[in-house]
Amino acid sequence: MTPRDLAHVRLRVLHADIRACRLCEDAGYIPEARPLTLGDADATFFIIGQAPSRTDHNCTAFYNGPAGLKLRSWFVEAGFAPEDFGTRVYSAAITKCFPGRLPGKSTDRLPSRAEQALCRPWLDAELAVVRPKVIVLFGGLAIKTFLSGDPLHELIGRAFEKDDGRLYIPLPHSSGASTWLNAPEHRELLRQAIAQLHDARERFLPG
Repeated sequence: MTPRDLAHVRLRVLHADIRACRLCEDAGYIPEARPLTLGDADATFFIIGQAPSRTDHNCTAFYNGPAGLKLRSWFVEAGFAPEDFGTRVYSAAITKCFPGRLPGKSTDRLPSRAEQALCRPWLDAELAVVRPKVIVLFGGLAIKTFLSGDPLHELIGRAFEKDDGRLYIPLPHSSGASTWLNAPEHRELLRQAIAQLHDARERFLPG
């Protein structure tokens, strides 16, 4: 068995273990655990978002709600094909389950630090198996967790090489609840970020 064959086997086992996880439900943080996984061991790009949306929770797949579809459109704009999601592009998040809505609001709740800590070993395990070359940080929580707590306008539009040898590309969240992209100068930064994503695709996925 080749190393890549072994990685595929390890990822299948890991996905099964993740989907069986009930830690946050058992701890009372969420009413129903339905952990999501989506991706292949050969993926070169790896998305890390905040958490699955309610749409993702209902259809049991990452990035299918309005914000997720907008994210996918940014990848297509950068030269990716829709079918690259789940193959060349691995989809993940800081937490694997829908955290629920904020009380009395239509916006999703930010997973607590305790929930993030419970779920973090799964994300670390995915990264260890897949070993992506490019990590796309989707939204403020992922950017702060893996890159920096600096203001978004200082980070979006840039790519960062870190000591782990990976390239990190931050993207703003595309949720309609976020007003960050309302500013023209921020939309220009998004354009630059998509260009960074395009350049990374040309660099790591030639042809």
